Amino acid sequence: MPSAIFPDPRFRSPTAQAGVSDFRDENVYSAVVLQTGGSGVTKIFVSPAGQSIPSLAGATVATPAQLHQQKYSDLTTNLAKAGELGSALGEAEVRAIGVVIEQAAYAVNAGGGSGAAGSARAFGATQFEVADILSKVSLEFKVGGKRQIIGAINMFPAYGGASGSVATTGNAVASGIATNGWPGTLRRLKFPIAIARNDQIECAIATGNGVALAFNTITAGTDGQPSLCWVNLHASISGDVR
Repeated sequence: MPSAIFPDPRFRSPTAQAGVSDFRDENVYSAVVLQTGGSGVTKIFVSPAGQSIPSLAGATVATPAQLHQQKYSDLTTNLAKAGELGSALGEAEVRAIGVVIEQAAYAVNAGGGSGAAGSARAFGATQFEVADILSKVSLEFKVGGKRQIIGAINMFPAYGGASGSVATTGNAVASGIATNGWPGTLRRLKFPIAIARNDQIECAIATGNGVALAFNTITAGTDGQPSLCWVNLHASISGDVR
């Protein structure tokens, strides 16, 4: 029996084996799309796979053109039930929290899918967008309506993503890769957050003091350099045995 302390698992599915649980290391994650002009608050972990991904975007900015940024899939959430872990996951003890910002890729050669050599894709954050997000965006995580932790995005370092730096003079524009801190660092919790399978969970993603995101690599009339922002709860899970 692991030393982790989980919430009471009595509210099991009738198809589960009574009194038996399996224990595993798991990711519980959800995402939001950040776009230029975005301001205010939006919530994640409140919609399951198959539903639309919420966005923070300016009033005149279009819906993201990229399919992976439109609806939740295994890429962007593993919740099967809106706002709850449900029987698909079970009880959880969150040990760390990390935030990853989708990174823009750069064309190595002309015609490499992004135009001229050195040019960035029209989605994902460049160094400029990463810096803008880290200086303006916060998160607040709640369980059952009670705040568990709050802070600027930069207080929850990335759990993954490309690292290092890339430079090119292919189109006379400086380019590179930036992340939310050193990948794999995460915000380790000294006191884990316990979540029952029927607890309502939510994470509010907000810009500070009404300020708006101002992305650099934006062409008028487009979808505003949409960039996914994942929040991952690194957790111990006590799931049902069937």
